[in-house]
Amino acid sequence: MTAPGQDTWLLTSEKSLNVLIHILAYSSAVYFFSFVTADPDLWGHIKFGKDMWEAKAFQWVDIYSYTAFESQWINHEWLSELIMYFAYHAFGSPGLLIGKLLVGFCIVFLLSRISFHRICQPLVYGMVFVLSIFVMCPGFMIRPQLFTFLFTACFLYIFHLYLDRGKNLLWSLPLIMVAWVNSHGGFLIGVGMFPVVVVSEYTAFRVRKRDTAHLRRMLFWLVLTEAAVLINPYGWYLLDFLYKTLSLPRDISEWHPVTVFDFSYIRFKLLALLFISTFFIRNQERRYWEAGIIALAVIYAFMHQRHTPVFAIVAAPYLSENLSLLVQRTGILSRIRTLSSNTLLSMFILLLISFQIFFAGYKYFKAEWNIIVNPSDYPVYAVRFLEQNGIKGKILVPFDWGEYVIWKLYPDSRVSIDGRFRTVYPEEVLRDHFEASKDVSKLKQLLDKYPADILLGKQNPLYRQMISNQDRWVYVYSDPTSILFIKDNKVQKDSLESFYNKQMSYPEPNANSLTYFP
Repeated sequence: MTAPGQDTWLLTSEKSLNVLIHILAYSSAVYFFSFVTADPDLWGHIKFGKDMWEAKAFQWVDIYSYTAFESQWINHEWLSELIMYFAYHAFGSPGLLIGKLLVGFCIVFLLSRISFHRICQPLVYGMVFVLSIFVMCPGFMIRPQLFTFLFTACFLYIFHLYLDRGKNLLWSLPLIMVAWVNSHGGFLIGVGMFPVVVVSEYTAFRVRKRDTAHLRRMLFWLVLTEAAVLINPYGWYLLDFLYKTLSLPRDISEWHPVTVFDFSYIRFKLLALLFISTFFIRNQERRYWEAGIIALAVIYAFMHQRHTPVFAIVAAPYLSENLSLLVQRTGILSRIRTLSSNTLLSMFILLLISFQIFFAGYKYFKAEWNIIVNPSDYPVYAVRFLEQNGIKGKILVPFDWGEYVIWKLYPDSRVSIDGRFRTVYPEEVLRDHFEASKDVSKLKQLLDKYPADILLGKQNPLYRQMISNQDRWVYVYSDPTSILFIKDNKVQKDSLESFYNKQMSYPEPNANSLTYFP
């Protein structure tokens, strides 16, 4: 038995601890989402949004490459590119970085609201959310995929409100879908979530022999939400395009599967293991619709690494509730619930919050709220060399450098490939480029098949084999990151004359220094 004063202090310490745990979720978002480096496609997204806005016209065909010039461009990210351009135009790089954090905060807020509408032990909530945010973080670069993460959380929250709390916001789902289908191809997640919810609910209610009248309302909004995907510039053709292209393999790391029996993606695997273990926890309020969404998400996450953040988003509230039930039944927390334990835990969490805020803040302030462009990752000095010497023409580039080169050198130069992938480039062009990245004979075949004026390559043995000056390619520049050749042809006649007369100016590369976006 405790004294009345002790009970008051104990209650106060628990309230303080719970507040700190809430703060910890958001400080974890600040810490884990604090990437300040540029995504390879960032230049393209802002450039495409800028050109679209200035032209006051939708871009239906490609104008940035020479291998797919004037071919149809299925730009299903046009809305997010406009938003990214507006943010950058109005607020610069800080606008993009803060916007990314705000998306993260919105996701944490929605998932937290779901969790605290249910049985939820704050300490369990804190541990689950820190782990979930950690799993989400690889996807939190400044890219259109952020909109898929946000809209996934919105869908989950609206389903929760309707099925758990009786609040009908289903009417908003078609509106969200219109924004989603024009922002990112991940809208297919929403297309799949709604039918899973309806089928799971119908099955559960049939088994429990309950009234299914409310399912008719869900079915009505399901039809409208699915129909909303047709409100895009391409209509039905967008779905046909995605069906055909997503079934083809992609030689891109984030589209590779997660291997099961190793230590890669260990935090994701831990979260998946926790989800599987919850099936052994008896819960009278088990939400089959939610379990169905999560089960589908974990399958796709193992199939494609890029989907692991989506799994973390949909799993966080479910795990928070079910693990809270387990803790509640075992009585673990009640046995260690003392003033001293609460105080020690509060101090630890306060230190953890301080650590997260300090180091995340240090990243931002060190970069002066700029987005870092590391010269060891991008051809910063090679492109500067081309700019300084007025070298123009068709440039054969590696896949992940294309949009950087477009930003810097278009319209004077066009690229052979960039991150728009199958939305622009024919399968043959993509295959030829990826094969050429591994074999110098394939690289020469690529140059013969798609004649270029400039060859910009990565500093590796493959491109160094081209220094032999075969096939009229002249080696003119290299640095620790990149290597440049220009073709001995009419287009490059003046540039080659300057090179042979030693009249070219050269940047001073420093692979250890940092430059800032753009």
